[in-house]
Amino acid sequence: MAGQSQPKRDTFRHGNLPEALVDAALERLEAEGVESISLRELARDAGVNHRAVYRHFPDKLSLLALVAERGWKLLAVRLKKSAAGKGPGEPALVASGVGFFLFARDCPNLFHLMAGARINTEGTFPNLEAAVIDALQIFAVGYAGTGMAPNIVIERTAVFVAALQGVITQILHNRLHVAPAKAKTFIADVCRMLIKGTR
Repeated sequence: MAGQSQPKRDTFRHGNLPEALVDAALERLEAEGVESISLRELARDAGVNHRAVYRHFPDKLSLLALVAERGWKLLAVRLKKSAAGKGPGEPALVASGVGFFLFARDCPNLFHLMAGARINTEGTFPNLEAAVIDALQIFAVGYAGTGMAPNIVIERTAVFVAALQGVITQILHNRLHVAPAKAKTFIADVCRMLIKGTR
């Protein structure tokens, strides 16, 4: 009847509900931050009954894990594209580092979720862990290309990524002031310093 709200659907008929919920969560995340994400609100966004959401995601953490997994997969695509055609070793590492920064600049709230407190502390979300490893492997390949001994590549990669993540976070929070026009050059220089310091 006119003037009455339509009941929520118990099933989602327009594709994959988990993917639709992740899409909706990513939109809310970038627009309003992680605090804005709730399963009931996302059910409303998707036009489904909240019970349908809980069939796929028993809690908010399980949804955030899938959002973070999507983020790491998107980052891996960005890093591979950035490093494509670059020489092995330092050129590929620097290009990947700049790609890391550009991803964070374009998706700051997603970056903060991915780089923040570890979601998978209990090992409940193996696909998330696999996505993280896949993305970071791109940096490890870059380090291997420098001629570094294989037994220290992983350690140096972890230090490089952690330090670069810290620098990027400071830029995003405006604690480290870098003019937008100079940011890519600045990050490239930071990458070269980190590579030199970890050899």
